[in-house]
Amino acid sequence: MAPELSFNSEDAWINIFVGGQLYPIQVKTLMNPQTSGSYFKDVVKILDANIKVRGVQWEQSPNHIKNRVEIDRDGLLFREVLQYLRNGKLTSLPPDQFTLEALMAEADFFGLEKYREMLKRKLWKLTGKRQYYACYSDSE
Repeated sequence: MAPELSFNSEDAWINIFVGGQLYPIQVKTLMNPQTSGSYFKDVVKILDANIKVRGVQWEQSPNHIKNRVEIDRDGLLFREVLQYLRNGKLTSLPPDQFTLEALMAEADFFGLEKYREMLKRKLWKLTGKRQYYACYSDSE
């Protein structure tokens, strides 16, 4: 069983270490039912009055970051994923097919189905390919 970090408030901050990049994130961002995916639902659990986060507590750590969750993914792509987790929208994404497809892979990994569908729609608009077709209105 992985070690757990304990917090008594969802306003607490946790450090997510992804692909060499460090992202300080409030626990409530990871718990947001509108944007959080299956990956983070497995990482963050509410038990009684405590919030348990599956993570690592280091006695000695680079940069004095002792409590963190480590994720072996692309750290630069995670920045875009984090923007979605925070606001539930696509932000200023690069308009290239390669990056959007890479972000779809990240959405799959983190279990962010709504984000994946948003990316798929953007790819469909960019490429016109049937594999990305989604039935949504243009208002999104």
